[in-house]
Amino acid sequence: MRWIKKINKQNYINLYARWLSQLKHDTSQFVAFTDKPFLRTDDDIKIFAYYLTQFHPIPENDSAHGKGFTEWTNVASCAPYFDGHYQPKIPYDLGFYNLTDINVMRRQAEIAQAYGLYGFCFYYYWFSGKKVLEKPLYNFLNSDIDMHFHLCWANENWSKLWDGGNKEIILEQKINPDDAEKFWADLLPFVQDNRYEKIDNKPLLMIYRPEVFEQNQLTDFMKKIEFFAKQVGFDGIFWMASNAMGFNQPLQLGFQGIIEFPPHVLFSKCDSVYKNKISETVNFNVLNLNKYLKQKQHMNTPDYTLFKACFPSWDNCPRKAYSHGTCFDMTYEDFKLWLTDILQWTKQNNKKNNQYVYINAWNEWAEGAILEPTTRYGYKALDIMKQCLEEARTKNNS
Repeated sequence: MRWIKKINKQNYINLYARWLSQLKHDTSQFVAFTDKPFLRTDDDIKIFAYYLTQFHPIPENDSAHGKGFTEWTNVASCAPYFDGHYQPKIPYDLGFYNLTDINVMRRQAEIAQAYGLYGFCFYYYWFSGKKVLEKPLYNFLNSDIDMHFHLCWANENWSKLWDGGNKEIILEQKINPDDAEKFWADLLPFVQDNRYEKIDNKPLLMIYRPEVFEQNQLTDFMKKIEFFAKQVGFDGIFWMASNAMGFNQPLQLGFQGIIEFPPHVLFSKCDSVYKNKISETVNFNVLNLNKYLKQKQHMNTPDYTLFKACFPSWDNCPRKAYSHGTCFDMTYEDFKLWLTDILQWTKQNNKKNNQYVYINAWNEWAEGAILEPTTRYGYKALDIMKQCLEEARTKNNS
């Protein structure tokens, strides 16, 4: 490894040893599990967290990344790349879990509900009838876990580069002529479940990247799904897109609106922060979020239905430290400000049955976007979410 001139090898070793020691022994900011669970009322905003089902081995990942690969492989191998860089992030409570164990999901739901999380938005990996990472979803569906949920069709190419692009593709995303029928047949058991989120008798279905498909293909696909939904007693589908890659024209494609998916659209709005990185070989950018939040750039009001979102942290160095990754320089105070603002915006701008807020994410460990507890901070992110919900309730009642 080559070292940056400003930090010689011995200085780096000292910094690294000190930082790892702090990660292991400094519990000054650790927040224990709450002894006062959140008690939901009908007036509380519904917070969903994006949920990744990647945490179990599958043949496709064995072939692409090596036998036994899961997201924990990336998470455990990460290191701090500048002084004060919070890596590696280690899971607390459930440890390095395997999502094929339904008791893991049961405990996740218990933790989530204790802090006021309303439901999970599960990523749904579907490629013209081929499903991957689906076993946790079916385990959840067949369980008695009392937790609301809905699906987000992660409809981009699945690549070794983790970017949805056209290089080193593992599974290609496309729409074939008979895909609507196959998609609906696979979707039906989920949307007919009483726990599946519905708005105005329409199952809530999110499509991550609508622009991946040709417009005519997508609108035809959606119309067919609408028809099938009405055949079984629904009033249609409550279609929502994400704003990934800057997408902002939902009404033209037949969507009701957008569910935000930060950090998409934030990269160009946040200033870079200089960090004295420990190696010339690492290749990632550090961005400051505080100015963006203080200027209230996150409080925009478009002419379509919008469900706002935030994240407690973001750092995809476990995946992309050497290939144009991004780390946001932010604090839990930033997270609290952000979530407080969008909860208030939602109360002021969305009708009661449309009052949803999203958090990226429940368990995106390889992107550092996590509500789940860590060995260093414990349940701190969840505790902040609970505080924000309780404070929003107080403000609305005053």
